[in-house]
Amino acid sequence: MTANTEYKVKLVAIAKDEAAYIPEWVHHHLFVGFDDIEIFINRTTDNSDKVLNNINKHYPNVSWQYADWIDWCPADASKHIQFITYAKAMYDCQQAGDFTHIFFLDIDEFLVLDGLASSIHEIIGRYPQNTPIAFEWVNDCTPSADAFSRLPSRLTGNLSPLVKTLLPINIGIKEFRHHLPLFKQPVDTLLVDQSLFKGQEKIKQALDKSVNFLKSSFIYHRAHRSQYEYVSLLYRGRPGDNFAYKSNRRGYPKLTTKSCLVELDKAKVTEYQASYADFIDSIDSASLAVEAEQFVCDRYQRSIDNIDSHLSQDYSLMMRLFSGVSDAQVLKAFKQHRAKLIELEPTNVDLLIRLSSEAQQQDIDEAIDIISLAKKIRPNGPLINKKLDQLIQLQMSLKSTEEC
Repeated sequence: MTANTEYKVKLVAIAKDEAAYIPEWVHHHLFVGFDDIEIFINRTTDNSDKVLNNINKHYPNVSWQYADWIDWCPADASKHIQFITYAKAMYDCQQAGDFTHIFFLDIDEFLVLDGLASSIHEIIGRYPQNTPIAFEWVNDCTPSADAFSRLPSRLTGNLSPLVKTLLPINIGIKEFRHHLPLFKQPVDTLLVDQSLFKGQEKIKQALDKSVNFLKSSFIYHRAHRSQYEYVSLLYRGRPGDNFAYKSNRRGYPKLTTKSCLVELDKAKVTEYQASYADFIDSIDSASLAVEAEQFVCDRYQRSIDNIDSHLSQDYSLMMRLFSGVSDAQVLKAFKQHRAKLIELEPTNVDLLIRLSSEAQQQDIDEAIDIISLAKKIRPNGPLINKKLDQLIQLQMSLKSTEEC
């Protein structure tokens, strides 16, 4: 897109084992007008460095560096790798004086501006000078998506009250935070519709429901992608967390009546797709892409292989992380674990009722089998019979939906 020379906007990201997704993410943000992109990679074992070197050869405005030096710091500091990296990037930009704005996104976050019809320069030009601009998340929900699918022309997801904030380069930062920094001086942060950011009473970085609604521009947060990739991505873990899985996830989401559907601008989608094809051809990265995708597949298998060892100690957490996932190998692992629990206490009706409710989040047939065991022990139990009837009705409804 054509850049407005009045602005020069830098995009910064931190990436860990995301080589399979970096080319698409880079192209997307070049397409919407970012002048410069810098990616910090950390604790990475895939071929991100090769992928980024290859992109940089053809697009010098896309650079990268390691951030592993942060791990030389004490643990209390190194677990804040994101904030340290953001602070360094902004300080460097301020010293160089080359940019007017800076934005921090993750590799799973795609900034969508007016259905792809506008550039980041055009968006900035709509606001008073030196205004921080907060873009809301739409969390992706694409249960039928194939692995490694590109950004679709119809975006489906669930609106979040969380944001990411575009910053004027010389604004005073008192403290970096994930979604909205703490500024040195009082400043009006505006939303896409130019209304004032209003935080929740308890969660200051999250939008109050009175101003939280779908706007013309937003961040499409591709945190889930396909179910296959979601299972793999869970096994990335979190910085500073010794738990093997990404413990801040809440399962694979479902679409509801309140979910969002956004149709991207058709003419721009055609232009976007042609631009992406040219980008991929120019960087000639077919062999690197195969290697990067194989890493994701191998990590998926490691994620599957390690489920059982974590279920015995972290069953409730693992239930939360894998709820909504219909992957056959995931369901098998959870079903086997619940079977072991039942084998230890086969007449514990309270246990059977609880396990049936938990199984319902993953496999309706298993939930019916478990509650049926409770009915054999307590055939006239009103709660058990009511639960069994509800599950059978739900099973019939789901089968009817599948047939349609």
